Amino acid sequence: MANFRVYHLHGLGSSCEGTKAGEVKRLTENLGGEFNCITLDYLRKGAYPWEVLETLKGWVKTDKPFLLIGSSMGAYTWLDFLVNSPEVLSNPNLKRVILITPPTTLFDNLQKWNPLYGKEKIFLLYGGEYIEDYKTFIRLMHWDIKHANGRLLTLAHPKVVSVVAKKDTVVDNTPVYKLKEVAKSLNLYELDDDHTLHNRLDELMGILRGEIEKSLQ
Repeated sequence: MANFRVYHLHGLGSSCEGTKAGEVKRLTENLGGEFNCITLDYLRKGAYPWEVLETLKGWVKTDKPFLLIGSSMGAYTWLDFLVNSPEVLSNPNLKRVILITPPTTLFDNLQKWNPLYGKEKIFLLYGGEYIEDYKTFIRLMHWDIKHANGRLLTLAHPKVVSVVAKKDTVVDNTPVYKLKEVAKSLNLYELDDDHTLHNRLDELMGILRGEIEKSLQ
């Protein structure tokens, strides 16, 4: 019987069959753990943040030591989950939260959404099918902004470890670096690669192995 569980969330456009998920599965099982992964079609009907939250609440079991690992959008989703489920973060069975290239907000530059906002407003004139899309977009924006500070501050929790890519052009690392200036205890690893970390996969797995082993001692 496995002595710990790992719950893994993949990134946007990926799945439980992705490269990182496969490596995390192999590592988890090599260390005697039980690997769990759920495929999510992020930001689409049935998998908006507020819907995913309910899915995760029914998925994560806390009766034995467990770790949460997320990549990119999966990392964002775990942060969302922990902000809205503080009892999970304080649960002694939660040993580590490992976030790979974590975004703390989807709307890091609201100005770039202005053209989309204008287009969606025009769409409202052409039929009810667009109204729901527009309402969902606005709800997503409000959700993202509402929990942005909570997600960022969660990175500074002692159980949370972040791995960022120095050459990331997908996720803006500025909020993490600014947090590091005031939260000296922030558990932060930097890898010299782009957002995918495909060129540093061995180093990434080394970090994960070290953190898993340390957390279970």
